[in-house]
Amino acid sequence: MEHERFAQRLSHLRDALAALKLALEQPENEFMRDSIIKRFELCFETARKAMRQWLVEQDELTAESTKKAVMEAAFRTGLVKDADLWTELGAARNDSTHEYDKHKAQAIAALVRSRAAAEFEALLARLEALA
Repeated sequence: MEHERFAQRLSHLRDALAALKLALEQPENEFMRDSIIKRFELCFETARKAMRQWLVEQDELTAESTKKAVMEAAFRTGLVKDADLWTELGAARNDSTHEYDKHKAQAIAALVRSRAAAEFEALLARLEALA
């Protein structure tokens, strides 16, 4: 049952990443920037859930572990290679969720384009190799 849950989490991450990549292919305007940010938030959350599921299956965490514990275990086990980037992605996710600021939105969209999408792809590839 646990492994089925992990497969489902991977499927959700694949879908979220495909949606993000589709948004990134569009010319950027305010509407598309908002779409990119929302899809980034979904990718971040589905990535964290997929990592949590794998870590639980490996007995690295319990299902009740905090989000912080998930990230710490992901760094410790090598699921996540760049801790600073994931810290930045987490901060961007929090900024985008809790308030709207046009300049922050532009910076977050730029981060997604330059580094986040590729990091989500790399994480998906690592998780799929472990499946």
